[in-house]
Amino acid sequence: MIAGLSVREGAAADLDRLVEFQNRFARPGRSQTVELARRFEAANPEPKRLILIAEDRAGTVVAAASASDGGVLGGGQNRWRANVRVAAKHRGRGLGAHLLARLEAHVRSMGAPKLQGAVRGEEPEGLRFTEKHGYREFHRRYDAYLDVPAFDAGRFDDPRAVAARAGVRIERYDVLEAEASDRVAFQRATYECLSTTQMDIPRPEPLPPPPPFEAVREVYFENNDAFARDCSVVALRDGRVVGTSITIMDPEGVAYTAFTGVDRSARGKGIALAMKLLILERLKERGTKLFGTTNDEANAPMRGINARLGYVIAPPTVEVEKVFET
Repeated sequence: MIAGLSVREGAAADLDRLVEFQNRFARPGRSQTVELARRFEAANPEPKRLILIAEDRAGTVVAAASASDGGVLGGGQNRWRANVRVAAKHRGRGLGAHLLARLEAHVRSMGAPKLQGAVRGEEPEGLRFTEKHGYREFHRRYDAYLDVPAFDAGRFDDPRAVAARAGVRIERYDVLEAEASDRVAFQRATYECLSTTQMDIPRPEPLPPPPPFEAVREVYFENNDAFARDCSVVALRDGRVVGTSITIMDPEGVAYTAFTGVDRSARGKGIALAMKLLILERLKERGTKLFGTTNDEANAPMRGINARLGYVIAPPTVEVEKVFET
């Protein structure tokens, strides 16, 4: 195909090399360990996924691409997403176009109406590539980062006082899990609040329905080294979970908000901001340097909270899609 390079389908044995390749290009807080990737693979098999790997003569991975319907997490909606990443020195030779064409052929064979993906704003060449191949922007998301040591909590009301006024108790996840008479029931309640509130995130199309708790418990709550239990918080009202803010920690020690949500019945009382402030208090105690998050463009309430806290916005993640002709 291209002199000195070969392309083949990926297999389970390639996982460690694929994780290392993708980590090279990840934004802060977005890298992962091979061990965690293996657990997610086991918990969410994706039998329809196609993985392509390009290697040079020495067997070094120089490009990777994949297309998947999300497996169990995709909700069985035949909605496909693709990812193509080519190392810088191998771009401009047609490798990316070759990989994308093979992904599209695979997705079309599955009867999917379209294929979606994302391009980072600091990589304009990626956006030009997708436009050239018939993809159009349909949504934007924003990563943002907060300098934890420089953060001044004195500008804000005491989050415990805010919680008291709102009639809730906000406590660290690890403390509440240890207190729970039924640990699994507490995990389920936390997950149900998270799953319910995430459906309210404003997006151009609804998120797929969340998988059942039983399908994700082991990898989300039990065997997830990235889940920072002592830096995640839960809001309780009369023993019922009405808010969650889950923090993950990447291998480099960067903290990241996986999700923050408050039940509709408890919104407008400052609970989301109070949860973030308590997490920041704990991150300072741990000596964490950077705290990241991601928000959809239309999620004005959460973006407003993060702006008040002082998050610095990174270039947007531009979501693109190509609708296939029927």
